[in-house]
Amino acid sequence: MFTYNTNKALELMKSKIRKKRTKLFNDLDVQFIRAIESENVELRTQIVAQKEVLRNLTDISIDNISSRDELIALWPEDILGENPFPKNS
Repeated sequence: MFTYNTNKALELMKSKIRKKRTKLFNDLDVQFIRAIESENVELRTQIVAQKEVLRNLTDISIDNISSRDELIALWPEDILGENPFPKNS
């Protein structure tokens, strides 16, 4: 029988988030350097805010999570794209 371990599932999700956001961080770093070079303070501020959002993606609370699908639903598709975890059918 298959048992669901919420803590292990959360760690797996965080690992996948970290992997996906690495490329986004790299892209933002390039944009930030270009903003410095062009002395674009407004763009630098926006990039700093975007990077903070990425850093906070792994701050996931599982206090109110009671199922695998509820945890999977927390994947931030609007930021990281398609959810890598299939939903139960």
